[in-house]
Amino acid sequence: MRYRSLGAFIEAAANVDDVKVISGADRDADVGCLTELGAERSGPLLVFDRFAGFDPDFRVASNVINNIRRYALLYAIPRETHPVEIVRIQRERTRSLRLIPPVEVEDGPVLTHTMLGEEVDVEHFPAPRWHSGDGGRYIGTGDVVIMRDPESGHVNYGTYRVSVQGRDRVSIWIIGHKAGRIIAEKYWKRGQTCPVAIVLGCDPLTFSAATSGRTGRKYDYAGALHGAPVEVLRAPQTGLPVPAEAEIVLEGELPPPHEESAFEGPFGEWPGYYSHSGQECVVRIRRISHRPAPIIYGAPPLRPLLSWDQDVPQYSGRMWEHLESSGISDVVGVWGHCASLMTVIAIRQRYAGHAKQALLAATGLRTGASMYSTYVVVDDDVDPSNMREVLWAICTRVDPARALDVIPNAWTSDLDPRLTPDQKASGDFRVGRTLIDACRPYVWRDTFPASNVFSPAEKQEVTARWRSLVDELEHWQHRAALQPTR
Repeated sequence: MRYRSLGAFIEAAANVDDVKVISGADRDADVGCLTELGAERSGPLLVFDRFAGFDPDFRVASNVINNIRRYALLYAIPRETHPVEIVRIQRERTRSLRLIPPVEVEDGPVLTHTMLGEEVDVEHFPAPRWHSGDGGRYIGTGDVVIMRDPESGHVNYGTYRVSVQGRDRVSIWIIGHKAGRIIAEKYWKRGQTCPVAIVLGCDPLTFSAATSGRTGRKYDYAGALHGAPVEVLRAPQTGLPVPAEAEIVLEGELPPPHEESAFEGPFGEWPGYYSHSGQECVVRIRRISHRPAPIIYGAPPLRPLLSWDQDVPQYSGRMWEHLESSGISDVVGVWGHCASLMTVIAIRQRYAGHAKQALLAATGLRTGASMYSTYVVVDDDVDPSNMREVLWAICTRVDPARALDVIPNAWTSDLDPRLTPDQKASGDFRVGRTLIDACRPYVWRDTFPASNVFSPAEKQEVTARWRSLVDELEHWQHRAALQPTR
């Protein structure tokens, strides 16, 4: 099923009992902490409403697609599908995707309400403080920031953190190598401000295209994910195309930092640390449009969880495709743990050096995040999505004298907490990458001790005989997974 708006997806999740509405939460003390607690427990999608001092219908949604249940719902995949099989399905789907350009419409719900001139007030909306140590309220975490390249005319959008700085000002931090910053600098070199539209909530597939790691034609890729064109309309102030079903749109201009800037940060970022703060760009808001009862899409970075993140299947599928296109045969699974900071690749070994070749090839994948720095290769008897099995392989099949390698001076970003203060000050964003060969040594793999685990066929046979008992055990496993982690 196609979900054309954030509200439509929330309704679909509610229909399978996977939404919790929380009324009257404090946007400083409660929203961020409850979001983190829910994510740690693989809990439901959270919808916060009835904030004190705000329109009671103004809402904030969080944990929208950050677990495997809602990811499967979004992409119409059976919820019981194994994680690595989800990667396989998405990889096959990606191969057959055809870019579909957006279609322009005259009107949409986002234009229902408008603020202009003196009416503009970003503080009219309940932006939360997502982490207790944040230096401000971040209204843009699950946002889509839209710009048009002044040279090519192509429209690009990405997700960049946006903090409230006043009634008509927000700050925005865009890393230097990101497309948004490159586009803005083209305007600045011409002596112009950069027109920008910031969407603070749209359907999850269109949002996913923003974080896909692809550059250019994001709306076309979103259309491919939808299987139909994304409906856009010309934003009245900037003329930029925005989703007609968006929740809130801020329109304005981005001046060069030497002309105007604001102190931004600190902010708890996706590696799990507060990093980067200082003078950053601002957007002068000229117009705000929003639909009735708008929902801010909250996707605050949380400390990475063990094995699930909304981007894992996309990243793992890209890595799998990259490995095979690099000549690595017999890849049977890929998974990213801790928001893909650790990449695990399962292979069926065919020759001496196969595992090392896969490790070296993996480091060549160009990604938007740049902090993916630990790579592990395991045999095909290990489930790469199961960290217990991965740790078992590392602890029993890794000889540190022969199975560990370090690649020095690899690219990273200034979000990396391992960078020294001197490196950050000089722009030397380089760290090492760790390669771990956790496979049985190829030359004597046939005499390597056998594992004392039942085969999948044996487990299926016993499960068929004891279906009700196995279902009960799975229920207890789920309950255990919901216990507090700290």
